[in-house]
Amino acid sequence: MDSSFSSKRGYPDQNTTTSKRVNTSQVALARLVNLIPGKDKNFELVEKPVITVGRSRQCDIMLNESDISTVHCEFYLIQMDVDGVKRTLLNIVDKSRNGTFINGSRLVKKDKILKNGDRLVLGKSCSFLFKYIFEDDERNVSIEQPKSDSVFEKPKVGFSNSQSTLRRLTRPRPQSVFDNYVVGKELGVGHYATVKEGINKKTEQIVAIKIFHPQLNDDQKKNKQFKEETDILMRVKHSNIVKLLDSYVETVSKSQIQKYLVLEKIDDGELFDRILRKTSLRQDETKALFKQILTGLQYLHGMNIIHRDIKPENILLNITKRSDPKELQKGPWDADEIDIQVKIADFGLAKFTGEMQFTNTLCGTPSYVAPEVLRKTDYSSKVDMWSAGVLLYVCLCGFPPFSDTLGPPSLKEQIAQGIFAFYSPYWDEIDDSVLHLISHLLVVNPTNRYSVEDTIRHPWFDSDVLNKASSHDIKRQEVSPSKSLKTYSELSQIEGL
Repeated sequence: MDSSFSSKRGYPDQNTTTSKRVNTSQVALARLVNLIPGKDKNFELVEKPVITVGRSRQCDIMLNESDISTVHCEFYLIQMDVDGVKRTLLNIVDKSRNGTFINGSRLVKKDKILKNGDRLVLGKSCSFLFKYIFEDDERNVSIEQPKSDSVFEKPKVGFSNSQSTLRRLTRPRPQSVFDNYVVGKELGVGHYATVKEGINKKTEQIVAIKIFHPQLNDDQKKNKQFKEETDILMRVKHSNIVKLLDSYVETVSKSQIQKYLVLEKIDDGELFDRILRKTSLRQDETKALFKQILTGLQYLHGMNIIHRDIKPENILLNITKRSDPKELQKGPWDADEIDIQVKIADFGLAKFTGEMQFTNTLCGTPSYVAPEVLRKTDYSSKVDMWSAGVLLYVCLCGFPPFSDTLGPPSLKEQIAQGIFAFYSPYWDEIDDSVLHLISHLLVVNPTNRYSVEDTIRHPWFDSDVLNKASSHDIKRQEVSPSKSLKTYSELSQIEGL
């Protein structure tokens, strides 16, 4: 009897002639699309507890190639609650001698939950693209019970001209980052995440995809917080803030999930790099950049969002380069620059990714952390203003106001007590007005610390009164022989950054 179903439980195969009756209760959950040129073996994986693949006639899917084991791999049906959504997924288990490979990596731990777009290679001769089937997929089908034991043809699933009666599946579609983006080269690595370049499959927009390290799926509090805060941040739209475009939660294993954030990609580097390259920034340049940072913070604080991780690495720069000598500059920028737009990155994310831990700041120090954060007490948006004060200090002189190299006392004690100084000769030529502003930002008691509105209204931003600020008479202090000042460049070399 000739048929396109070789498997004992109703899976399509073009190389055999065994016909089996299909259980009408089984619906197509996923599909294996053949990637070998010239071969047209595409398999529907129905919703059942276990699906076997191998050379044996007892397998649900028979593969006749010589490097395929008797039972090469098995698909196990599992139910998981991911990000508050019930999902039906397939877990693949390797049973072979020649290996089962997912996206080029052998299953060394023997099992893995599959996601849309995974490439499966069995042995060396069989290669498939794995895809879940959902209601919004035009090829979404399940197999109907045949009316008789007569020969029936391979179901029409979008890959063949054969015909069969089809029943549409009504399972909702959980979106995957791999449905919408091609994930490319690595852009950076941190303690909690890796950032990779991505390309939107529909628009071809280049984005940055932040991939957090896997975490336990049963951490309901953290998962709920992630969802709520990303929903808020998705609504953030401001010219001085990197836009969060999308977020995803993917399964990694039966107990772990992985979170993805898709962000606007900024190509011209960090403020950190600019400070390293120039040692310190001019006053007019710093003022123009700092104004934009304050504008972004004012917007966030107005939405009751605390950034909590303001530092030069999280300030990105969109630089418009000069293409014609006659072009007029739009700010106090370098000769080859027409304009610079500041983009605050990683806004709000530290709150639920753990990135505010004491050791996870520039050069392994908590240089930007406000005293109330170190005390682990309740805090408000004023923590951002402390960090902004540290950033402003660094821009103008090239080294941080708090550092172990300036001890004793220790770095923690310097921050807790607000011990810092404007050292001569580094601050000799810098206007008293900006020293006055920094002194009102680096205030231990947050009640007395400037808010973002106070800072924006400060006279330093009014060019007409810059030269009248000397009445503040801020003292410059000589560096004690027992202390050592280290610039960002020197600190970076010490820490191996």
